[in-house]
Amino acid sequence: MSVPARKESTAGMPADKRVHAADAALGKAGAGSARKKAATGTRPSPATAKRNDPGAFGQIVSGAPLGGFAAVQSIREGYPAAILKAASRFFGVTDARIQAIAQVPASTASRLEKSAARIDAAATERLYRMGTVTRMAIDVFEDEAAAVEWMRQPNRAFDNTAPLDLMDTEPGAVSVRQVLNAIATGGVA
Repeated sequence: MSVPARKESTAGMPADKRVHAADAALGKAGAGSARKKAATGTRPSPATAKRNDPGAFGQIVSGAPLGGFAAVQSIREGYPAAILKAASRFFGVTDARIQAIAQVPASTASRLEKSAARIDAAATERLYRMGTVTRMAIDVFEDEAAAVEWMRQPNRAFDNTAPLDLMDTEPGAVSVRQVLNAIATGGVA
């Protein structure tokens, strides 16, 4: 199985520069998507949202993965609060759904975003987990749109729960990774 080429790799960057690259991506976020949403009154599709606004969440999914100490350092520093909206745009779901998975109350998310603050390490880790598992799904399905749809939809393998909704805990993510491994190897999930 071939692995799709990744765009805008940050693999050679030190961890602090990758965090700042994610911050910069969030600084540019939203202009095209916000105009489209205002003009049509609808939420852009996940693929369109990603093209118009890759944002920091898109960078987590399609950039070089942070691993080891770089991931730990990034999680400890926390992601900018705007990543919550970037993740909802990426998946084409409501902000409330991503906030529930990240366990960040709506009022807290709004306050942190307005002050350009960061979410805490626990919420950052949930978003990091969501991104890395989504990247695995994209690699398995070899199609971003199919992977995003698979993550969003209820699945019998998870007692009719969407894989995305299991990203709030590591045991949930382990279950999703196991099913993705079974799909990748042709086994039964």
